Amino acid sequence: MKLFAATIFAITLIAGSLNAGEGKRTTAPGSDDLSRYVATKATPGGQTTLRDAAGRTLGTASTTGTRTTLRDSGGRTTGTAVIEGNRTVFRDAAGRTVWTATPSSSQTTTYRDASGRTLATAAQTGTGSTFRDAGGRTTSTVQHNGSSATIRDAGGRMLGKTSTTGGRPQATAKLQGR
Repeated sequence: MKLFAATIFAITLIAGSLNAGEGKRTTAPGSDDLSRYVATKATPGGQTTLRDAAGRTLGTASTTGTRTTLRDSGGRTTGTAVIEGNRTVFRDAAGRTVWTATPSSSQTTTYRDASGRTLATAAQTGTGSTFRDAGGRTTSTVQHNGSSATIRDAGGRMLGKTSTTGGRPQATAKLQGR
């Protein structure tokens, strides 16, 4: 029995050390700050490509009317973000509500999970947004520059980028009630 327990411990230790060397896993579009930013700042008629820090394509977001569809790098739909009244509702590929984004008059957007618990907030800051978790700690910043945006973690390390093609400029969309 001791040999069995020692063997299981050794396997667990080896597996843990092998996983420790792996980089941070990429998330499915729709479940991170960059996707939330893209879904709530979508360009009508445009397509946005989401890339990681190494330039690999993570997925795309395409907008038609008030509906943004997010797809992974393989083209599979990971979810949709739909503007409903004054908020954006993100649903996964199965149609379940994952999160909502509700803007306030103070240039802050609050993201909540399906149960209504606050996941994060994003405060508009000039040409971008600062994301904070429910505890108020900065998790990332997004800097918008023309048709692209760059996301950095709280320490300033680049996490990813977006680039948008097609569609009308965002300022025009806002003026027309979007």
